[in-house]
Amino acid sequence: MKKLSLLLPLIFIYFFSKAVELPALISDNMVMQQNTPVHIWGKAAAGEKINISILKQNIALIADQKGNWQTWLMPMKSAIPVSMTVKGLNTLVVKNILIGEVWIATGQSNMEWNVARTLNAEVEIKNANYSNIRIFEVKKGISDTARTELEGKWEICSPKNIAEFSAVAYYFGRGLHQTLNIPIGLIEADWSATSCEPWTPMATLQADPRLKYALDDWQKVADRFPERQKTYEADLEKWKILTTQQKVQGKTPDNPPSAPNILPKSKPGVLFNAMIAPLSAYTIRGAIWYQGEGNAYERVSYPYRYLFPAMIQGWRDAWKQGDFPFLYVQLSTLFKHPYWPVLRESQTETLKLKNTGMAVSIDVGDSTDAHYHNKQAVGKRLELLARNLVYKQNIEFSGPLFKQITIEDDKIRVWFDHAKGMKSADGKVLSAFVIAGDDGKVYPADAKIEGETILLSSPMVKKPVIARYAFKDAPVVNLVNAANLPAVPFRTDIKNGI
Repeated sequence: MKKLSLLLPLIFIYFFSKAVELPALISDNMVMQQNTPVHIWGKAAAGEKINISILKQNIALIADQKGNWQTWLMPMKSAIPVSMTVKGLNTLVVKNILIGEVWIATGQSNMEWNVARTLNAEVEIKNANYSNIRIFEVKKGISDTARTELEGKWEICSPKNIAEFSAVAYYFGRGLHQTLNIPIGLIEADWSATSCEPWTPMATLQADPRLKYALDDWQKVADRFPERQKTYEADLEKWKILTTQQKVQGKTPDNPPSAPNILPKSKPGVLFNAMIAPLSAYTIRGAIWYQGEGNAYERVSYPYRYLFPAMIQGWRDAWKQGDFPFLYVQLSTLFKHPYWPVLRESQTETLKLKNTGMAVSIDVGDSTDAHYHNKQAVGKRLELLARNLVYKQNIEFSGPLFKQITIEDDKIRVWFDHAKGMKSADGKVLSAFVIAGDDGKVYPADAKIEGETILLSSPMVKKPVIARYAFKDAPVVNLVNAANLPAVPFRTDIKNGI
């Protein structure tokens, strides 16, 4: 009996305790962010003692009443590979950890566009043996509330797994790895055909009156759905009767009516809740983003200049890592999409937000296909941004960026930043410049490079007051600087809401 009484506590612990658990992000082959405190967290039994050891660090802590625990590792320098032991009632060993640079890659289809569908894909995949690049793909999901867990796993970059990974993210990460000579961790969280609103925290949308339209638009869609569903069901019954009659008459039945569709992934906040909020506990260096196509429409392309910066700030608030670097790709080129120029302008306006950078892609796209294949160029330009803005290398990272205009009689002089060595990329006369007078009628302009400025004129405009460059859906462009980086599209006559 005495022996049994001694065994009872052990039996209780065995059957009712909870093993130490780690989230999917903290697992074999992971990359920890170097040179900054690293957040580690998990689950265990309430009140359970946890011991964590990595390199020369040893941390002891106790799980809270709900069984949650968290701690911060002291900053570590780049290292390969290391292991981390997490010990409670059970022991977990996280193996093959790298310490380096961690970036998340997010957005819609052009970020999701995989390596297998890019230029020279066969060669790119064959050569993708990088043991010090690790990739993690977040499983797609939606949620009305912020989640704390997600699905996915860390993998060592190789020809076996890179084909289906984000091309922009891979080419960006590979470039950083090769130039910085440090391990790179890439976390892909994207979803094709999505707008910015579902990636934005709901609290962020609710806090800014300028973003009320996003919530109102969704509510209108949701409110109309029952009526549309009722109409569809009535039409479906009519179709069934008609189809029966047509079959009797030997006729080919008409196609059925289309069911009303409300895309759950389009609801404001749901992608942030499911795919970004769980990431926000993970220590990162920064984010890269390629999205905008889903917002390049009437009424929403202009307010994107409020929505996009708000989304970025919402993410920064969630991470609590300050103004972490947020680098993004400006829309490329596509015929018959008149609101793309306004969306591009909104993206340029977002550069006013601290610690952001924009890669221009207007010269490498395909005007007949939104999903162009030269993602190597996009990854490279994001890499240049990171190397200058984040890693402080003294390199050019932007093409000519509009600064101001001055009127000189019947001409307009355009001043640029990042204008050293401006030239025509193809040796032809500069294209895509137009000017206008007070009447607003635009005419093609003769463009002459003079140092770090361009002088514009047209015999059709005697008193010019407006200048534009590449402010069309699919312009032919050729202005670059000495680094062969393309000029950023602009217009001097920004109109509110247009």
